[in-house]
Amino acid sequence: MSPDVATDGTGLVLLCPGPVMLSAGVRAALAAGGIGHRDVRFSEIVARLRRNCASVLGAGADHSVVFVTGPATAGVEAACASLVPPGGVVIVPVNGTFGARIADIVGVHGIRCVPVDFGFGQPIDLARLEAAMLECRGAEFAAVALTHHETSSGLLNPVAAVGVLARRHGLRTIVDATSSAGAEDLDLVRDQVDVCITSSGKCLHAAPGIAIVAARRDLLAARAPFPPRSYALDLVRHHQQIEANSQTPFTPAVPLIVALDRAVTELLAQGVAGRRATYVRRRAFIAAGLRRLGLPFLHHAEGGEACSILTVAVPDPFGFDAFFRAMRARGYLVYGAKPPLAPRYFQLSVMGELSDADLAGFLVALESVLADAGALRRAATA
Repeated sequence: MSPDVATDGTGLVLLCPGPVMLSAGVRAALAAGGIGHRDVRFSEIVARLRRNCASVLGAGADHSVVFVTGPATAGVEAACASLVPPGGVVIVPVNGTFGARIADIVGVHGIRCVPVDFGFGQPIDLARLEAAMLECRGAEFAAVALTHHETSSGLLNPVAAVGVLARRHGLRTIVDATSSAGAEDLDLVRDQVDVCITSSGKCLHAAPGIAIVAARRDLLAARAPFPPRSYALDLVRHHQQIEANSQTPFTPAVPLIVALDRAVTELLAQGVAGRRATYVRRRAFIAAGLRRLGLPFLHHAEGGEACSILTVAVPDPFGFDAFFRAMRARGYLVYGAKPPLAPRYFQLSVMGELSDADLAGFLVALESVLADAGALRRAATA
C-alpha cells in the first residue's frame, strides 16, 4: 500500500501492538467535542461503557469497573498499590518484559514481592508456582499477579489454571490483560480473576490512554480503611466516585473515553469470539506469507500462542533500524522487539481496523524490501 492511500490518516498502516488503526466510527467519536466531564451526558456514556466493559471481560456483579486516565501500566500500578494491604505479599510469575514490570511496580510501593522467574518466553511451570504459593500461606494477604498475553514474546499465560491454584491456596488473582482483553478467551468469573487490567488502545480498538480496571467489590471494601499509597491512582477513590454518579474523581481524558465507548460498542456487535476469529485468520495469512518469503518467526506450544501478534526475525542483511525505515518508507509501521529479542526480531500485530488489502500490501512491501536487499548483496559481491 502506498503512503497516500493508507487508512490511518498519517500515511501509515500500523502493524504495531498499539496504537492501532481505528474504525471510522471510533475516529468520529474521538473527534467529537462539546462534552463536559461533569455533564449528565458524560455520566451516561461512562455508565454504558462500564456495563459494556464488564460484558467484554466476563465480569460479574461482584466486580466494579473503573477508568483511569493513563496507560495500562497506570492501571496495574493502581491495582497493586490500592488493593494489597500492609503486610501483604504478591507472587509474580515472570516470563517476559511485562511480568518483570509488575514485579518492579510492586517493589516501588514497598510491597513484599516474590518473583518466580521462568525465563523469557518460557511457559509457567504450575508446580513451581504452586510451591511459591505454599511458601506464602502464612501471609495475612497474598496474591498472584501475572500477565495474560506476555506481549514481549507473544506468549499466552494460563490464567484459568493459575486462578484454580490461587483459590485452592487462598490467594487473590491480579491479571494484566493489556494485550488480550477483547480478543483472547478470558472470563473473570469463570477464571476466578479478582482484579483485571486492560487498555483502550489494544484489542479493544480505541485510542490509547485509558486503563480499564475491574476489581472485586469485597477487595475494594477491605482496602478502604487503610491509608492509600497513592492519591490519583487510588482505586477505592475511583470506585466510590463512579458508584456515586458515574463520574471519575479527577478530570479524565474525555475524548478518549468517548472513543472507547464507541469502540467497545463495535466490539460487542462483533463479539469477542468473532474478533478472535478475525485475528486468527489475519495471523495465519501473515504467517503463510512470511513462510513463503523465508522469514522465520517464534512459535509457542499449542494453547500458548497469542492470536494477535507475530515475532519475526529481522531479515539479513538488515539491522532493525534499517529494516524499520525501509518498511516505513513503503507505508507500514512495524514494532521493535524487547530485549533479549531486540534487535534481532521485530513484531507484527494484527490488532486494529485492518483490511485484507492492508495485510496483502504489507507482504508485497516486505517482498520488495527483501528484493532490494538481495540486489544490494549481489552488487556488493560482483
